[in-house]
Amino acid sequence: MSGLLWEEVSALWNGEPFDCGTRLCCKTAYAGQMLNLSRDGGSAEEPPSRDALFWKRLKEELPALDLKARTVLQNAFPGENIAALPLTELALDQGESYGAFSLGYDAGDTPAGRLYLFVAFDEAFHPAGEPICEVC
Repeated sequence: MSGLLWEEVSALWNGEPFDCGTRLCCKTAYAGQMLNLSRDGGSAEEPPSRDALFWKRLKEELPALDLKARTVLQNAFPGENIAALPLTELALDQGESYGAFSLGYDAGDTPAGRLYLFVAFDEAFHPAGEPICEVC
C-alpha cells in the first residue's frame, strides 16, 4: 500500500495541517486537549513514509499506546504523577533514537527550560524501555 500525503494523514486524524520549521505538523483533538502529529522534513506532497494501514492502526491504538508509554515513564520516574502529564506530541522521525514513532509528554517548566518526555515505539508498536528527555 502506498504512503499517504500529509493532507490525507491530517484528514484521517480530523486535524489541521501546518508547517513548523523543517517539520510537517497537524493539530488534532485527543483526550480533551490538542495533540500535535509531526514528521521531519520534506513537503506535504511527499508520502510520510507510512501507509494508510499504519496511520489507521496508530489512530485506533493510541489510547493503549498512551498507557504503555505512561508505564515506561512511571517506571523511569516512580515518584512522579505521570498520569497528570498531557500527551502533546506524536512524532515520526527518520532518526533511530525515536524509533518508528514516539509519544511526547509535556512535563512543564524547569530551570533549564520546558521539559518534554518521549517514549519511542518500534515498528511492532512496542515501547522502548527508557524515555527520552528533551529541554526546549
